[in-house]
Amino acid sequence: MIRDEDIRISKFLFSKGYIDKVKFDKFNRMTGEANAKQCAEILIDAIGVNDEIVATAISEEFKIPYVNLSTSIITLNNPSLKEEFLKKYQALPIIRSGVELTVAFVNPPYKDILDEMRRDAKVFVVPVAVRRSAFDSITRKVHIEEVDEYQQIQSKFQLDAIDTRKRSKEKVNELLNSGKLPNADVLVDEIIITAVKSGATDIYFEPMEHEFRIRYNIDSVLEHSFSLPKELTESLCNVMRSRGSLNMFEKKKAQDGRYSTKYGKFQFDMRVNTLPTVEGERFSIRILKKNNRAVDINEIGFSAENLSLVRYLLSRPSGLLVIAGPSAAGKTTTVYGLMNELKDSQKNIITVENPVEYRLEFASQVQVDVEQKLDYATSMRAVLKQQPDLIFLGEIHDAAAGNAAAEAALTGIMVVTTILSGDAMSCIPRMTNFGIPPSWLAPTLNGIIYQQLVRKICTHCKESYKPTKHMLNAAGLNQLEDSIMLYRGAGCEVCGGDGYLGRTAIHEILIVDEELKDLIFHQASPVKLKEAATKKGFESIRFDAAKKLVSGVIALEEYLRVLG
Repeated sequence: MIRDEDIRISKFLFSKGYIDKVKFDKFNRMTGEANAKQCAEILIDAIGVNDEIVATAISEEFKIPYVNLSTSIITLNNPSLKEEFLKKYQALPIIRSGVELTVAFVNPPYKDILDEMRRDAKVFVVPVAVRRSAFDSITRKVHIEEVDEYQQIQSKFQLDAIDTRKRSKEKVNELLNSGKLPNADVLVDEIIITAVKSGATDIYFEPMEHEFRIRYNIDSVLEHSFSLPKELTESLCNVMRSRGSLNMFEKKKAQDGRYSTKYGKFQFDMRVNTLPTVEGERFSIRILKKNNRAVDINEIGFSAENLSLVRYLLSRPSGLLVIAGPSAAGKTTTVYGLMNELKDSQKNIITVENPVEYRLEFASQVQVDVEQKLDYATSMRAVLKQQPDLIFLGEIHDAAAGNAAAEAALTGIMVVTTILSGDAMSCIPRMTNFGIPPSWLAPTLNGIIYQQLVRKICTHCKESYKPTKHMLNAAGLNQLEDSIMLYRGAGCEVCGGDGYLGRTAIHEILIVDEELKDLIFHQASPVKLKEAATKKGFESIRFDAAKKLVSGVIALEEYLRVLG
C-alpha cells in the first residue's frame, strides 16, 4: 500500500518537472503493489531519476538536511547498531551527540519508522537525506568491517600447504614426513577457523579413496575447500570424537555429540555427527555462534501477504503450528522469530530443544539429553506441569515427539514445532505416519509454514538484464512478459565475486480451516488437500519465489537451483 510520504515525494517531483505524468502514474502504481520496493529504489532504478535529485527532493519536501555522506563525517562507532538499523530500517546511524542520533536516509523519513527508531534506541532521531550511491558505498564499507571481525581471528596454520589440489603430492608427503606439521588439534582448529571466516554454517569431513575431503556449506551451497592427505584421516577424526565426547572405539554406528569452544572473542557451540561409510567415518560439524539474538519476524523474508497470514496464525490462542522444510532451511531461526513476536511478560513460554541455539530472555529453555533419559516426550510431560501458554518443541522426528506435541495442543496450549518435509501438504501424511492419530491432528493443527533458504543478490553489484524467452521457459515462468527485466549480481569485492550476499527465505503457508480439518480427519491424500487449499487461496512456494525474482531479491539461477 502506498504511503503518505511516497505520495508527497512523487507530487513534489512532478510539480518541479523532474517526472512527467506517465512516470508519476507509474511510480504510484509500483509503490502500491504488494511487496513493493523502497521509494528511492523505484524512483532511481525504474523511473530513472538521478539519486542526487531524489535526495534533494526529500530534503526540501520534508525539511531535513541534505548531507554529502562520506566516511569523514561518521563519528558513531557501534557496529551492532549500524547492522541493526541497516537490516531493519535501511538507514544508517552516523553521529551520536547526547540524546540525539543522526541517521542517514535514502528514502523519505517515514513517521512510523522514526517513531520505532526512537522507541528502540531511546534517543531523539535526527533524519538527514543522502544520495543512494554514497549510501551504498559507505554501507559496503560497514559490511566489510563486520566481516573483518571474523577475519581478526588468528590463524594457526596455512592449510593450503597440505591441500593436495594446490600442491603436488610429493611436496605434501615431504611435509608430512618432515615432522613439521602441527598436531591434529591445531589442524582441526584451523579448519573450523577458516570455515568461520568464510561464513560457513557446516563443515563436512569426507573420507574418499585417495584423500580426506573438506567441504564447507556457505549460503546453502557446498564448496570443496580442501583435499587433505588420506594419512591425516584417523588423527583428525580422533580429535573430533574426543571433543564431541563420542565413543572413541565405536566406528560402525552413527553418533551425535557437541562441545563449546572459543576463537578470538567469539564463543561457538559445535554439533558433531558421524556417519559410517565404506571409506571410513564421515563427520559433520554444525557451527552455532553463541548468544545470537532472536531475529525479528520482519527479517525472515515473509512477503506482506504471507506476513499477514503468519500473524493470523500467531493470534490463535492454542493449537499446533508447524514450521516445515528441508534440513538447514532456517526452521529454528523462524521459530525464534515467531516467539520473539509473541513475547509477553504475562506469557509463560517454555522451549524443549536439542540443542538450545539462541538464548531467550523471555522463555525458559530445556535442553534434551537422551543419555540422561530426558528426551522430547519426557521433557514435554514435565513441561506441561508448569502451566505453559506456549511450548516450542524442537522437532517432530518420531511418534513419541509427535504425540507429545499433539497431546499438548489438545489441552489448550499453543505448540510450535518443526518437521523435515518437502512441502506443506506432505507434512500432514508425514505426521500421521509418525503415529499421530488423525483424530488428534485434525482438531489441533492450525497451520503449516513451509520454507527454503535462497541466496540474495548482492546489492552492491546488482545489475538488471532482459532474460530470453528460453530462460523463462526453463524456469517454468513462461507466463511472464517478454519485456520483463530481471536482476543478477555482477560480482564485486563485498560478495567475493559470486554476485550473492546473504540469504532470505521463500515460503508457502497453509491455513488449516474446517474443511481441511475434515479432510485430515478422513485421511485425504495430499492432492485432495492441495486442491481444497488452493480454492481458498493457497499459493505454492514457487509463487513466493517468483515474486522475489521479479522484485530483484533473488536471481533466476538461484530460483532454478533451489526449485528446479
